[in-house]
Amino acid sequence: MDVFHTIDSNEFSMKVNSVTKNVDLLSAHVEDGYQQLIEFFPEAIIIHIEGIIVYSNVAAQKVLGADSSGQLVGKPVLEIVHPDEHEKVLAAIMGALQNPYDAGIGQSGPENRYIEERLVRLDGGIVEVEATGISIIYEGKPAILTIGKEITHTKRYESLLNDLAYIDSLTGLYNRRWYMDVFRKKLSSKEYETMAILFIDLDGFKKVNDTYGHLVGDLFLKEVAEKMKQIVGTKGEVARFAGDEFIVLLHSYGNREEIEQIIHELIDQVGNNQQNDMTVTASVGVSLYPEDGENAETLLMQADKAMYVAKWKGKNQFFFYHTES
Repeated sequence: MDVFHTIDSNEFSMKVNSVTKNVDLLSAHVEDGYQQLIEFFPEAIIIHIEGIIVYSNVAAQKVLGADSSGQLVGKPVLEIVHPDEHEKVLAAIMGALQNPYDAGIGQSGPENRYIEERLVRLDGGIVEVEATGISIIYEGKPAILTIGKEITHTKRYESLLNDLAYIDSLTGLYNRRWYMDVFRKKLSSKEYETMAILFIDLDGFKKVNDTYGHLVGDLFLKEVAEKMKQIVGTKGEVARFAGDEFIVLLHSYGNREEIEQIIHELIDQVGNNQQNDMTVTASVGVSLYPEDGENAETLLMQADKAMYVAKWKGKNQFFFYHTES
């Protein structure tokens, strides 16, 4: 018996067709599986060709406030990008097109594979996303596939943490760190041409703590802090520097007389917040920018020196640093 089975051309053709159909069917299943994976991928995916959106998955629709892909398909991709981000996004797209095998929207290093950008939802709201993209072939045409995740809540959380790092937990005022960080930035940016730094120390406050306890002392500090904020208003910022020491940064005033008027109000207000039979007053030292210094440390040191002069002269008063020299 011949171990080789002779197959005529018709039979061979039928077997080839059968195998081909099975392969095509398998390929269709695989392709459909990829489509399902992309469609329901947890992160937003958008594909655009020549700047026009041709595909968006369910996650992208959710991020952008769309009920269906049809509300996004056909739109210019820049229409969903915040105007301030257009230049950055266009540069990223060009980078991806010029480097089709370079993941990360044209960025070469793994640390640069993502950019943060703001998108505009269909309802006009703003969302922040972290996105990356690559150049692909989609339906026979060069396209950009962008994948991103919303980080709006993450950014808000980070912002909240940053804010908390600058807030005094007892009084709700800014703290020492705020003065050293933010004031430095204000000086370097030349945001204001002139500023006054008030270093305030509460005279006799230690006796309140020693006599009535820290709970009463804390309540007193909170009341004083609130009054200081009301007096300063939009003319500056108030910070609790340490213990019973406060810093007032004035940047919106007309002349020295206006500074003195604010100081008088601050001193009077502290004197009005007496604790039973305890007398608490305020000694205030003042340094001026740029006359007394051009950096945060120097201005603080000069205001501190002036404050001690005010104490030496009898407390419950103020003293300008440059008057001393």
